[in-house]
Amino acid sequence: MSYDVNFKQSYNQPAAKVGQSAAELLVQLGGKNSTSNNPAAGQLEATFNKQIKNQMLPNRCVLRIKIVAQSPESCQLMAKAFPVDPLGNKLGFGVIGNAAQVVINTFTEELAGRLGN
Repeated sequence: MSYDVNFKQSYNQPAAKVGQSAAELLVQLGGKNSTSNNPAAGQLEATFNKQIKNQMLPNRCVLRIKIVAQSPESCQLMAKAFPVDPLGNKLGFGVIGNAAQVVINTFTEELAGRLGN
């Protein structure tokens, strides 16, 4: 059984604007940015340590985001969230609750509010 949660959404905004908003939002929601982030290439990653936007989570989660330009005025955002152990290794068992779904839902709702979608 996979505990991964995937999300895909198109936005009528330039990829650079969506990427900048997403990067700022990850920090504001309490995520710790990864060293592998590359905002210029549309790749973002953050770890949420059992909390997102003052909401407690039963597990730590990683949120990976890829933003691809479809045209100068639109882009597609793909996100994947999954639970991890304290060392950052992906969990395959022992997952409590639906932390990955909560992370995806919270992030996408906040991003839609920022972008006006």
